[in-house]
Amino acid sequence: MPTVNRLKRRWRDLEIRMQKSRRVQNALRKLFSAYVNFTFRTIRWERIGFESYEADIARGIPRVLCCWHERLFFTPYLRDWSDHKLTVMASQHADARIASANLVERGIGLIELATSGDNSAALKEAVKTVRAGNSLGITVDGPFGPPRVAKRGALVIAGLAGVQAAPCSYAVSRSIRLKTWDGFVVPLPWSRGVLAVGDGFMPEKRMSEAEFDAACTRLSGLIDDLTAACEARLRER
Repeated sequence: MPTVNRLKRRWRDLEIRMQKSRRVQNALRKLFSAYVNFTFRTIRWERIGFESYEADIARGIPRVLCCWHERLFFTPYLRDWSDHKLTVMASQHADARIASANLVERGIGLIELATSGDNSAALKEAVKTVRAGNSLGITVDGPFGPPRVAKRGALVIAGLAGVQAAPCSYAVSRSIRLKTWDGFVVPLPWSRGVLAVGDGFMPEKRMSEAEFDAACTRLSGLIDDLTAACEARLRER
């Protein structure tokens, strides 16, 4: 047991050194971006449920797009954002910034969230961004879980901005699930895939504790149902 504990401490020390190394972080960001972009291009994609969202975009109406942390890999690739701005809320943690760098390269806006402490300024910025006509992407169970349980942030933003909190998700035929808190899905190249956006609901600007809990449960169910629809579509094909 002492040997195991020493190995764990050494591994953790190595992780910290890697997170603090600019050279290592830059290399990881480039590697991650290259893999995501390559894998996305090799997958045979089908898109479902976009009609309502595209109609909203045509009318200048954005949405707060909500997904699970385990499925954040390809949700920024739901569509070509050149005609409609997408901004994503992401953690300031070093691991999250590896993925965030790829978003910036694709022209997607970024609002960073502190891993602890007050994020009221970030929430205000998010509301302002949506009111300006930009859609907003949030992993509603991140960054630390519990997995597949929606938190309140997306509902607060959508309510104040007066737009839908709507589910988005994807599924692929070939992937690896990491042994992380969320069971993170890593898609594999040359798979079949389904990208999806669903209709959501516009939360009230002010809600009681019970109403917040009910809204979180409702949003969680919408994301789960959409993910299940993606997986069912793959089986049909």
